[in-house]
Amino acid sequence: MRVFRGGLALALLATVCGCAVTGWGERPPAAESTTVATPSPKEAQQPTQQPANPRDLYLESLRQQALQPTVNLVQEYYRQEKFYPGGSRSVVVSGVDYRTKNVRMENSQVTVAGGKTWTAWTTWCRGKEEWFWTGEGHWEKRSSTQCPSLPSQAWLNDGLGVGGLTKEQADIFVGQLGSYQGLINGRGMSVVKRNGKPYVRLEISVKPLQLGGGLAVGAGLYNDAFKYTELDSLTHPYALLANGGSALDIVRYIDPETRLPVYSEILETGKDTWRMHRVVYEFGRPVGKSSALPAKPGITRLTWRPEGT
Repeated sequence: MRVFRGGLALALLATVCGCAVTGWGERPPAAESTTVATPSPKEAQQPTQQPANPRDLYLESLRQQALQPTVNLVQEYYRQEKFYPGGSRSVVVSGVDYRTKNVRMENSQVTVAGGKTWTAWTTWCRGKEEWFWTGEGHWEKRSSTQCPSLPSQAWLNDGLGVGGLTKEQADIFVGQLGSYQGLINGRGMSVVKRNGKPYVRLEISVKPLQLGGGLAVGAGLYNDAFKYTELDSLTHPYALLANGGSALDIVRYIDPETRLPVYSEILETGKDTWRMHRVVYEFGRPVGKSSALPAKPGITRLTWRPEGT
């Protein structure tokens, strides 16, 4: 079984699984292990203290995410509440290897109206080439030198987190983010089953803080925390999908063994703002190349259902 080493969630996981679990840092009984092995690199990255609450576990999941050299995502992005879920939206299939800077990105605008669903336009990155398809039914090359474009780099991660950091850089990023008192707040933590597997479900709110000059900054403090790594956000890359002053309500499902996210919903709110961003994560797999340009792009579906449906 998978073990989540963490306070209340540990007990909840035991209840869901109907099985016993070991505590934080405890060794299995001698009868279950006859040798002492050198910790694997994954085990060596484990923190020395257990996440005790939703906020701590959320920050730890950001840290584990930051340590990953590759990430593959399937994403949906809704710009108007009336379309959510299942209405007009952006659908993005992306991947990045932070070591080689190998990138995959297929970005489509899906339109739903009058009971019909169709792809209004699509851009595909193929190597350094960006190709554009419209409903007129043909492809044209937009660029042969840079793909994705700088504004599109936010789609290479979930618009808040980052990957490809060293342990020191990950500690700096998450430590700085956690130092903004009142910014990140835990609203709930439970264990649920999806497809027969237990996951820890976190509810997190990001509340804007009043900084110097009365400026309220919310999501923008993720970008501020990243600057402390001294990495160049344009070349690493790192970018936000949310406005800097926005508040966020986040539902995040965590793998209890790796503490990596498997699915999240990020609701952005603010003055005249409503955005919903859904993300399915996969870490460790090589970044696949986009296939040959199809005659007509398909519409990718997320494997997780939206909350409340």
